[in-house]
Amino acid sequence: MTGKNSQIVKINKNGWYVETRTGFDGPFNSEKEASIFLNLIKASDAARVEFAGLQFTPAAE
Repeated sequence: MTGKNSQIVKINKNGWYVETRTGFDGPFNSEKEASIFLNLIKASDAARVEFAGLQFTPAAE
């Protein structure tokens, strides 16, 4: 059974899980908790990408 987001799934009676690049994280007690966790991962990834872009931008000559 999947949730509203395709990365959030409910596995039988084991709880809600979030699919990530490295597998599944969880279980979470509710779909809402899983969604909050997924949003934190996405925000963290976005910040990491932005920082890497700033750090490795070639210097203007």
